[in-house]
Amino acid sequence: FQLYGYCYQDSNDIPDTLTTITELGSPLEMIQLLQTSWEDRFRICLSLVRLLHYLAHSPLGSVTLLDFRPRQFVIVDGELKVTDLDDASIEESSCTSNSDCFMEFPARNFTLPCSVEGRCQSMNEKRNLYNAYRFFFTYLLPHSAPSSLRPLLDKIVNATGNHNKHDNVKYFLSSPSPSVSSEFTQKCMKSVNT
Repeated sequence: FQLYGYCYQDSNDIPDTLTTITELGSPLEMIQLLQTSWEDRFRICLSLVRLLHYLAHSPLGSVTLLDFRPRQFVIVDGELKVTDLDDASIEESSCTSNSDCFMEFPARNFTLPCSVEGRCQSMNEKRNLYNAYRFFFTYLLPHSAPSSLRPLLDKIVNATGNHNKHDNVKYFLSSPSPSVSSEFTQKCMKSVNT
């Protein structure tokens, strides 16, 4: 989201208060979003992919959204933007063994490798990715997708939810630009443009 201004206030009445002025967006309503065309939902997912890429490679380091739910997002000119940053963190969890890198979600759990530096490898990025899968991709991508794209979308959605390193998923999630050539992007962009 675009930050237009901020005001820091530290008074006896309200200690350490930060007020921000940001661009106005429409609250994300999943029910309404599910009623839009597949192409519009695909564009939203692409904007989420760009956001995930930015969060993973931000100037501050990898940023995780600890409260990653649809209500934390708005749509601005067709782009998905995060609005609630009070639960964002740049701290990768410290560890002494892989068992310290356990991520628990309602439907499944993951254990990531502990690096030699004593940090859980890519935990922030993986947490964001799995939350994007469970709150967005599973609902927005497969439903009423063009039949020619369903096999690729199934692979992407399943690999994203399983943290697999499938080539299409790696490409889809690592490329911030939808204009780069690949079989998946060409088919999707053709579908979106028709």
